Amino acid sequence: MSVLPRFLVPLAIFLSLLPSVMAQGSNCQSHEFWYDKTACCVPKHVPQSPSRPPPGKSCPTSDTETWYWSDNKSCCLPNAPPPPSKPTPTCQNGHSWNVNEGCCSAPPPSGPQSCSNDQFWYQPKNTCLPKGGPPNRPQPPVGRQCPQVGWYWDVGSKCCLPYHRNQPPPQCPSGWEWNSSSHHNHCQLIPTPPSPQPLKPSYYRHMQRRQKLRVDTLCPNEMTACPIYGIHGPSDYECIDPMHELQSCGGCSSTGTGQDCTAIRGAWNVGCEAGHCAVYNCMRGYKLARNGSACIPL
Repeated sequence: MSVLPRFLVPLAIFLSLLPSVMAQGSNCQSHEFWYDKTACCVPKHVPQSPSRPPPGKSCPTSDTETWYWSDNKSCCLPNAPPPPSKPTPTCQNGHSWNVNEGCCSAPPPSGPQSCSNDQFWYQPKNTCLPKGGPPNRPQPPVGRQCPQVGWYWDVGSKCCLPYHRNQPPPQCPSGWEWNSSSHHNHCQLIPTPPSPQPLKPSYYRHMQRRQKLRVDTLCPNEMTACPIYGIHGPSDYECIDPMHELQSCGGCSSTGTGQDCTAIRGAWNVGCEAGHCAVYNCMRGYKLARNGSACIPL
């Protein structure tokens, strides 16, 4: 009698999950199929002009389906459901399947000697780039630009890359400035200086200077001391970088001068760029706003 219940437990779990799996697949149209990797419906045909994968990435080859690069999903997609056994996709040219990125990845380049004849070594990113750039050159997302001469936007790297090795210094459009930090390589809008505030009485200015001096000395340069509030008011401080801190972007969230980018409704991947929240993609049921800083319900 004890064998039967133990057999029924996994069966009951499977039956309980079956409706949700079937519901996901039923949302797809006749020309689509459900792809678990991206958790969405994928077309059964290959686009007429599929994009070229970013440098260092490629799509697998298979006898049962055709793989292509999707700029939308930043990964390789098949044109048919993978076999039930889900074998590891086959990669070429020394690449290996990267399950996290959903594509074939080249071994990490170790220097200029790892580049092929049609590539050159780009030291700032420690990678090999195609000479003359890729054939397909997508537009940068909202809030970013590439220099008008000699640079292109790379979707995989999420930054601007040069066409050639000896590229002249980047020249951004008017009103934009070059950001070449470790996580960025693009033109960004020059922040508008705040309008001058009316002067307060000398007593308050004196108290304000004392408080600012006390806060500024708590953290290293380019860092901001944000108060941590307890039951009886601020009990401690934490040092943050307001230009890149996700939960205090642009200032201290605890004082209302900054924004918590992770709290943007419907956002899936976010970042803090030069003190402004940037939404890279949204959850299902939302679409990205034109200004790239919010998600709009569908």
